Amino acid sequence: MDYILLVLLLAVCFANATFIRIKSIAVVIALLIFAFWFISNMFTGNGVNDAVYYHLRSNVHGTSIDDILPKVFAASIFILISIAIIFASFKFRKKLPRRNATFYNVLFISSLLFFVFQSNATQNIYNSLQNLSYGNGVKVARQYNSVDYEMNKKYNYVFIYAESLERSLRNIDGINYIPQISKLADQYLEFTDIRQIPGMGWTMAGMVNTQCAIPLVLPQGNSANNMSHFLGGADCIATHLKKSGYTTEFIRGSDKEFAGGDKFFSQHGWIYQHDKQYLLNHHVVNQNDISGWGVHDDSLIDHVYNEFEKLSTSKDNFLLSFLTVNTHPPAGTYLSACDGHINAAITNPMFKSASCSDYLIGTFIKKIIDSDHFDNTIIVLVSDHLMMANAASKELDSIQDKRRNNFIIIKKGIKPTKIAKPGTLLDVWPTILDISSADKPDFGFGHSLLRNEKSQILQSWEKSKNISDYLGFSSSLWNYPSLNDKFSFKDGKLTIGQQEYKWPLFGTADKNKNIKSIYFEAFALNAQRITAEDNILFYINNCSVTSKSKQGLCGYELTHNSTTQYQINEKGIFNRRELNAVSPLFSQELIGISSGPLNVQTGINDNIQEQTMPYGINFYKLEGENKKIKLLANFNTCNNVPVDVNAVKNLIGKDSSTLIIASNESVFCIPYETRPSVNELLRANAATDLAPRQQIIGTYTKSDTKFILGSPDIPLDVFINKTNYKLNELCTIFKDCS
Repeated sequence: MDYILLVLLLAVCFANATFIRIKSIAVVIALLIFAFWFISNMFTGNGVNDAVYYHLRSNVHGTSIDDILPKVFAASIFILISIAIIFASFKFRKKLPRRNATFYNVLFISSLLFFVFQSNATQNIYNSLQNLSYGNGVKVARQYNSVDYEMNKKYNYVFIYAESLERSLRNIDGINYIPQISKLADQYLEFTDIRQIPGMGWTMAGMVNTQCAIPLVLPQGNSANNMSHFLGGADCIATHLKKSGYTTEFIRGSDKEFAGGDKFFSQHGWIYQHDKQYLLNHHVVNQNDISGWGVHDDSLIDHVYNEFEKLSTSKDNFLLSFLTVNTHPPAGTYLSACDGHINAAITNPMFKSASCSDYLIGTFIKKIIDSDHFDNTIIVLVSDHLMMANAASKELDSIQDKRRNNFIIIKKGIKPTKIAKPGTLLDVWPTILDISSADKPDFGFGHSLLRNEKSQILQSWEKSKNISDYLGFSSSLWNYPSLNDKFSFKDGKLTIGQQEYKWPLFGTADKNKNIKSIYFEAFALNAQRITAEDNILFYINNCSVTSKSKQGLCGYELTHNSTTQYQINEKGIFNRRELNAVSPLFSQELIGISSGPLNVQTGINDNIQEQTMPYGINFYKLEGENKKIKLLANFNTCNNVPVDVNAVKNLIGKDSSTLIIASNESVFCIPYETRPSVNELLRANAATDLAPRQQIIGTYTKSDTKFILGSPDIPLDVFINKTNYKLNELCTIFKDCS
């Protein structure tokens, strides 16, 4: 339906020339909203969800290029179509009819509103934002249990994360694509109703869900790479097994850094991590054994079994876990090792890869069962999440409501049983502990599926499709420190309490100075938006960025009544001063502009609207009674497009209004022929010595140009007064210019 709505919207837009440019911009905005949904759906198969938001903010190191390229291609197509629509609105405006303008304009507005409120894309994005918001974790805090159990007997554990290998694959149009796993499930203990709710649905989430029994949520405004601790407040199973003398080892064929995984495992009880680089460095595999997502499963599983034998002959108990990769979307990777071992009639590449993985995992499990070490070993198989968009999405969509994750426990002597009690991946380890005769198996928000207690988080989801309070509690487990905690800056590392951070670092704290949110980029863009009436806004950065006279690392705390300044060294905070002076952030109407190099968040925000910023030099103007920001012109000087100063002067208009100048990414790239035009614009020779990725933000009038220069490769944050256009650099905001 969305395609029909967009075509209808485009047709009505060009049916009449009246307001054609405004209408075309509205169509492009609608198209880009749809594009965001479309590309997200290519990734997830379920449109925009928390997996999309997580990976937008997390490290993508280790992502398969083969997986990314189709998304980049799709994005390029949408951008080209958008450009074509805008171009056509200017090119053919005079050739379009003007009759029946009222009728067509009403029809256009009606079509636009219908798209906004009825399209699948907008409804999905709205719902995803609802799920992304966090509620009051205090309401469910009593439901959260720490790991606290005793067992009379210690078992060894082999825990298998089968990438995307969901239970649903055993019956699609009457075909079982995972017969080996199905046969094992029939012989041991299987849980048939493992559902997927928010905070689940991607690999990193599946690992946190199972090991810590909590949904995974983003640290607000944060990337795991900028923090030293990954979910520092979470109580996870491997930590306790390690304390009980277990050797813990995790093996994956992908890069361990992907999505912050290396930090999670190293900080939550895992002694050893073997990833793609480890396997290459130790000559376990070579480049022929690697595809886009990592080491092929046949080579990986051979290494896992060797580790199983080695650990089984040691005196210590162990937890050995591994993650497969060859069933990763979009089409998986079929391996020649499976030739002759799967149904030859399977042609769909995703189903073929799934059947191959089934054979390899099934053979591995049988090998352990037939070994001398099975007596004291419990094998667990789960799918880390339901399959995202892939070559078999059409078939999977036909059974969407019946899709479930795999959860199988294989233990010698266990009675073959199928348990239909509804659960989630949060219930996996509590159930394993129960099988292991733990006295108190439940922890986190998870419950043993062998007991009568019902999962309260699942009940909440079934009742209201909302688990925001649980997400709020999980968010608190990122353990933000307090501004009252000890600060330290030593060897280039900033520590607050027990947490280590990169900088610049800013965010909000409550009246007791407990940090509520943390951000790392685009201070000017975000500052006014995140500052609520009762919040303290804090900011920490190199003093050279914020002060005219100080060196080292500077910190600031701003309220509606005061400004506090301090410096940080290895001993803590020193030179602390509290000024009875209010920052312009609280006392003036400001426009915040953040510009910077590639891969850094940039944009312009007047606390009413926020806009992204094109590369090169941009010119904005405040228009109308509300003084809304409008982008008037962009000159991509990095691509050797000079600034047309005469055209810029014409932008000022008869009212002699002031233009706002803001660069982004890089003013200059090689060659440098555009320097004279920028010098003419600035009415100075500043461009002569301007380095690549050195930013400019300022104002331009018929008679004067005022500007602030940043430092090369360092983001620049500037605030501009909406009334008098005064430039406020950061030292002004923090009252530290003298």
